Amino acid sequence: MISEAETDEYLTECLQILKEKFEGGNKSALLYAIYHRLLMKRPLPEWLRLEFLHAYEAHARFEIRSWNEVFGRPVPKGTHLEIEKRNAELRPLIMERVQALKAEGRPIDKSLFEKIGRGLCPPLKGTTVSELYYDERSRELREMTYSLDTSENS
Repeated sequence: MISEAETDEYLTECLQILKEKFEGGNKSALLYAIYHRLLMKRPLPEWLRLEFLHAYEAHARFEIRSWNEVFGRPVPKGTHLEIEKRNAELRPLIMERVQALKAEGRPIDKSLFEKIGRGLCPPLKGTTVSELYYDERSRELREMTYSLDTSENS
């Protein structure tokens, strides 16, 4: 089980990354930061509270035409929704299968991803499974899985 201290440490690290992304121009990082804090029932830090209020007040003053101006587009242009939906569904399953095979002593390599890919419905190429596993959007799942691994082995 992950302790409250480990959870807070992880959230602090995530929040710092999201703050840097937001300050770098990634508007959607603001929503992700709020989401993570609320999901874990933690209060918003002052910078996040102020940025959200600023965005909302810009709306109230009719300074924006769309929430996309404040938070960015929810789905970037050119995104293939069916593929992204499939990938979102497969990420946790792939993480779970990688961990199970790793626990059996298998190295995380090309043959492991090919084995997992053959077992999916519909089957996927090992390179696709590998790309999903190492994709930035899978980073959080990998870190949580790794964190669970190390806390169980402690």
